[in-house]
Amino acid sequence: MIIGELTALLTAILWAVSSYFFASATVKVGSVNVNFARLVIAMILFVLTIFIFQIPLNISSYQFWMLVLSGIAGLVIGDSLFFKSLEFLSARISILVTSFSPAISAILAFIFLSEKLSLLDIFGMAIALTGIVLVVLRKEENTGPAKSKKGIRIGVLLAFLYTLGQSTGLIFAKAAFKESEVNSIVATAIRILPAIVLLFLYIIFKEKSFKSFKLFRNEKRAYKDIIIAAVLSAYIGMVLMFIAVTQTNIAVASTIIASIPVIQLIISHYFFKEKLTWRSVAGAFMTVAGMAILFLQ
Repeated sequence: MIIGELTALLTAILWAVSSYFFASATVKVGSVNVNFARLVIAMILFVLTIFIFQIPLNISSYQFWMLVLSGIAGLVIGDSLFFKSLEFLSARISILVTSFSPAISAILAFIFLSEKLSLLDIFGMAIALTGIVLVVLRKEENTGPAKSKKGIRIGVLLAFLYTLGQSTGLIFAKAAFKESEVNSIVATAIRILPAIVLLFLYIIFKEKSFKSFKLFRNEKRAYKDIIIAAVLSAYIGMVLMFIAVTQTNIAVASTIIASIPVIQLIISHYFFKEKLTWRSVAGAFMTVAGMAILFLQ
């Protein structure tokens, strides 16, 4: 394997593993607190990286505001909905639903950026969506907190709404990168900054206190889970992803990274002893196959 494909695979593995840590923490301290804490940790790491390696902050005001909007849509709205879905669904099911995000991005890019959308693209989306539906329609597939059909439907809706927020954030980010090249670490830090500010204000406004931040005193395991997951996914995973897309074809890297649902099948079965049904396996492989069609043509 060459370095691009290898780093893409490692990115997928890290993101798959981190989702279980996030799911564990979310049940203990809530989705908003998890999202806020992991963004603060990631921001500290990115700022240190920029400072240590003296990365230039070359960016126009237009790019800055596009990245700010990208952060609000993807990290505040999108990611908060994803973490909220983990209060209802298992990490495996949430990730399976959210893996449809690239397809939503392609549709939004077609509408707002005039990018082409072929019949083969649509076919790939249909296969991926069929794979997702195959799994989520059976409540027995969910090993997460929600056991009723209503709870599972809420979780699936939240995970799907995440794909809209994440895809909208990607459209704004693309607009920023279209003007001129921006260092990816700088761009990520700019996206994170408004997310931290807005989530902090939301927590204070909602509770009119710092009660949420005191939760971690009693839930030290949740704090450790967030630190591990933030380092693995929001920092190391992000850096590896950038290496992957620069060292190999973006379509190849994206397809390998989109294999997360399949990797989670292995993790769920061998590490969490989940009993996998034919629906789980077929749905995950169909979703990845659909994304592969979308990326690799």
